[in-house]
Amino acid sequence: MPLYDVLFRDGDVIVVNKNPGLLSQSDRSGDPDLLSLLSRENGRPVYPVHRLDRGVGGLVAVAANQRSAGVLSSLVSGEKDAFGKEYLAVLHGKFTEPNGSLTDYLLHDERRRITRVVGEKTSGAKIARLAYRVLETVDHDGRPLSLVAVRLFTGRTHQIRAQFSNAGHPVAGDGRYGAHDRFPPIALFSCRLTFPHPKSGEILRFSAIPAGIPFDAFSIPDPGEKGFFDD
Repeated sequence: MPLYDVLFRDGDVIVVNKNPGLLSQSDRSGDPDLLSLLSRENGRPVYPVHRLDRGVGGLVAVAANQRSAGVLSSLVSGEKDAFGKEYLAVLHGKFTEPNGSLTDYLLHDERRRITRVVGEKTSGAKIARLAYRVLETVDHDGRPLSLVAVRLFTGRTHQIRAQFSNAGHPVAGDGRYGAHDRFPPIALFSCRLTFPHPKSGEILRFSAIPAGIPFDAFSIPDPGEKGFFDD
């Protein structure tokens, strides 16, 4: 099985579907990483725009040159949601409402490699916002699991994992954030990206559907052109 599939490539941007387990960029482990592999494949450096945690699969965009990296990075960090990111997650528990949002302040501990929900006035804390929509809930060995679509409005480290764990719905397979199960880590998948091309401005849309345990317990709709939040 390939470590990633290239869905789009031109001289400015590359979009891939990354397999869980592949690093987005190099770390101290020395294990293969997406940026290094794409740079070698391209014959020149590529640049990060956003990243996925190692255990998370799905869509990733990288910039093929420094100019595009600057343009796309400014979209990711902007306040107008110009770089749209949607995820699918399998979460423990049953939700009382079909739709909702979470706003928290997060603090990432780099040494322990964990993110905590903290008070607004905590030094170094950053606001984190997301919206969610419950797509389906099933019974698994007497316990409810919910398939949830998530739209990120900020891009904090471990944001989805930390916020839903704090809300009492840890991601299946995510032992670091309180999931006591035997699922393979982590039931979180980047399923949709939308953003303007860094040179032409044309709106690019990409979608993908996760497979395997525990996603295969659900009837997963394709986010397609409109996504899960554009009614």
